[in-house]
Amino acid sequence: MSLRYMIIPLLLALLTAGLSLGQTADNTSIVDDNSSIEAALDLNATLPLNESAPVNGTENATAVAVNLTPAISGPNLNYIWQFSGIEAGPITMVLEQNGSDLFGRAKYEPEGGKAWNADVIGSVAGEKVDLTMSALKDNVPIITRLSGILANEDISGNFTQASEGKIINNGTFNAMWINPDTSSYTPATVEVPAVVTPAPAEVTSAAQPAAAAVNNTSKENKDNYFTDVHEFKDKIGPGGDLSGIPPGMG
Repeated sequence: MSLRYMIIPLLLALLTAGLSLGQTADNTSIVDDNSSIEAALDLNATLPLNESAPVNGTENATAVAVNLTPAISGPNLNYIWQFSGIEAGPITMVLEQNGSDLFGRAKYEPEGGKAWNADVIGSVAGEKVDLTMSALKDNVPIITRLSGILANEDISGNFTQASEGKIINNGTFNAMWINPDTSSYTPATVEVPAVVTPAPAEVTSAAQPAAAAVNNTSKENKDNYFTDVHEFKDKIGPGGDLSGIPPGMG
């Protein structure tokens, strides 16, 4: 076999190998498919979280972090409550909740007694509930502090009342919610005590004895300093008896 016949098969083999490296099975050039290469190298071409999610990688990372953040869970105390054990009758309290902060109002409407309203502020942490109620009863400020535990949608615990720097009452209480509609709460109607104006003092009766005393004193002083000369008209004159006449009238 001559050298010419050996070179030709070798060139055909090399050509066939080169075509195999530059083409796919369907004769599509990988090198010419620029879009596939750019897509493979594009760091921002991440899989979207859903059909409406943006393609940008930073926004995807933020969305993933938000979706992985657990929702804040805790007890919900947004109700109208009824407290017993503090007064002779039930106290109605409405609570609004903002995270762990509690605030609201309370009222007491006894049958045949004086009603009062109060402001409430407090907090909730897990099952622990702390409340402070400020009321004005008979124009006297009363502070009631409640510390309880929430269990089975009821609150039970201890309370302490103070007024004017002194503890006036303490004990236990129980509370249960009676209405989820906090907007239906209405404050108690409290009778405003009438302002009594004191009657003016009777100046006339008190001043009369003093005026009489002044008049008597003036009369006595007048008698001491002045003499009625008509009383001595028979003694004054030539040859008259000058005995008993005050000095200087002779």
